[in-house]
Amino acid sequence: MTQIDDLVKMGDRETLYELMTENDEWLTRLESAEGLIELGDQRGYEFLISVTMGDDEEMLEVANEILASPQAMKMKRQIESEQQAERRIRIESAKKRLSQGGKVYRYKMVHLPSNALMGDDPFSKGYEVPALDNIGLDGWEVVHVLPIRRAIATGGENELFTGVYCLLKKEILPGESIDLEG
Repeated sequence: MTQIDDLVKMGDRETLYELMTENDEWLTRLESAEGLIELGDQRGYEFLISVTMGDDEEMLEVANEILASPQAMKMKRQIESEQQAERRIRIESAKKRLSQGGKVYRYKMVHLPSNALMGDDPFSKGYEVPALDNIGLDGWEVVHVLPIRRAIATGGENELFTGVYCLLKKEILPGESIDLEG
């Protein structure tokens, strides 16, 4: 029986959380997250999900193995169910606000590669961006643009523009409350 097993047996969530967030050994952190999941603590699940966004092959393999366990799958279903219930409550609240003349907005992020943005403009009249034009015709407004650059492997400080992420905003009008479901 390991220290983690003992902590799980005692139900010591706070020590498991401390080990998960502060221990120097990655395997101890992952095992502590697994222990939290066994105790029904969502912080362990959330930690493992964040690990899967990394690029350490060993950590990814262990995290995915833990996430495939029956306890983790049960927790995933529980979290998704809670999120869906919360979403339904928010949508109903938004519909009520719309019916009373209030404002409701939707947001989304889209990626546009550089070839969708750049082209020849021999007459300096500006560039058409069909992807953004179509989004605008659907009622979406670009509220922020985050350029994406990638370093060129020439040993210099040069970067290559590869595209943008656009944060979009759309006001939902009273007659469009069905759009809240999507």
